[in-house]
Amino acid sequence: RVSYVRFCDGRKRAPAMPAKIKSVGVLAGEGEIPHMLFEHCIKNNIPVCAVQFDGCSYSKFPEIPVLKTKIERVGKIFDFFKIHDVSDIVLIGNISKPKITSLRPDIKGIKTLAHIAQSYLKGDDCLLKSLKSEIESEGFIVRGVDYFVSNLTLSAGVHTKTQPTLDYAKGVIEAIRHGQQDRGQCVLMHPDDCFSYEDRSGTKVLIENFARKGSVLIKVTKPQQDPDLDRPTVGLDTMKTLHSKGANGLIIQANSVFAIHGDAMVRYANEHNLFIQAIEIE
Repeated sequence: RVSYVRFCDGRKRAPAMPAKIKSVGVLAGEGEIPHMLFEHCIKNNIPVCAVQFDGCSYSKFPEIPVLKTKIERVGKIFDFFKIHDVSDIVLIGNISKPKITSLRPDIKGIKTLAHIAQSYLKGDDCLLKSLKSEIESEGFIVRGVDYFVSNLTLSAGVHTKTQPTLDYAKGVIEAIRHGQQDRGQCVLMHPDDCFSYEDRSGTKVLIENFARKGSVLIKVTKPQQDPDLDRPTVGLDTMKTLHSKGANGLIIQANSVFAIHGDAMVRYANEHNLFIQAIEIE
């Protein structure tokens, strides 16, 4: 039987599957996931190209067509994708949103910014949904990376030898509430039942600045979030940073939050007496 993930907006999402697609264009931010997508496409003989943005730090890309440009050079980006016969676009990886006053768009970028100006000021979720609409208006299909790459999430349950010792339901509710406000995707719950909240600085900064002995990181998908855009992500580095601060473990939303190299995360957690729990959220 095919199982589905139900997101909080009522949408259902099928598990990742091999894609029979003409060509994939990647709007690539930092991190490992763009490389996982490249590997999938190359392995499955799917033509792929990528855009790298000024200000991002990248590890070496494989031998694929790459455009290096500014994020606001929208016309240049669309022309690049059309030259390479791209049918489907994936937005993936970490990109810092520049200040609108610093942008120097091309003509197409001016038109796009005019359409998304209000969204730019409202918040990341609204902005990303507006960008998706603009991309699709050019005839492209926007897909989530998990349409291509499988095993990016964890199923419900405790995945480590170490078990959580407390009921963290209050923390999960607080993480959902924080996400509803579009302020971040995670919170730290401390032993005294107080919280620290993720902001635009990101999860690692949250842990480094506020985690302490006994803290637990709780990360969930924002209820209003489009599952094809900006999915919350954790990885081995998350576990290492939690351990360095004496934290107890990690709770994530099952089948929703990306857990990069989940097996390695679990091994590290077992070696250092941390727990990893994935929970279902309806």
